[in-house]
Amino acid sequence: MRKPATDTDDARDASLRVSKRVRDSLKAAAAVMGRPLYDVTNEAISDYLSGLKLGDPLAAIRRSSRARKPG
Repeated sequence: MRKPATDTDDARDASLRVSKRVRDSLKAAAAVMGRPLYDVTNEAISDYLSGLKLGDPLAAIRRSSRARKPG
């Protein structure tokens, strides 16, 4: 007997499908460009990370250290 599928299983299956699709796309791009897969993968990761709008994670630390310094 099979266990009934749960939402967690569905999310995991969807995640695996997306991962496989991304991996296949990266392999195809590397093959078309004639470049090693790791180069294309690293570029894709860098492009993704550069496109994220992240705040300055150290800004709060710098602000708190300035506030503690005597005038």
